[in-house]
Amino acid sequence: AYEMGMVNAVVPHDDLESTAYQWAQEILAKSPISIKMLKFAMNLTDDGMVGQQVFAGEATRLAYMTDEAKEGRNAFLEKRKPNFEKKWIP
Repeated sequence: AYEMGMVNAVVPHDDLESTAYQWAQEILAKSPISIKMLKFAMNLTDDGMVGQQVFAGEATRLAYMTDEAKEGRNAFLEKRKPNFEKKWIP
């Protein structure tokens, strides 16, 4: 499965929890709104066309009009890591 690209890693059973925890920490360091939208996107296949349209509109709003988006843009322009520790989710 790993060689076919179906999974990201193969670890011994004893390392499974610590590996999953490390990945979770990496994900949690990212933008909270991005994480929310990614989860929403994963469920799109069940939401039909209306759900997809709502998702697209919400994604656009969140990408351009939130304090978190401003922090991400400013961090990029200032060549620093963004600070997403503040609770940004509206």
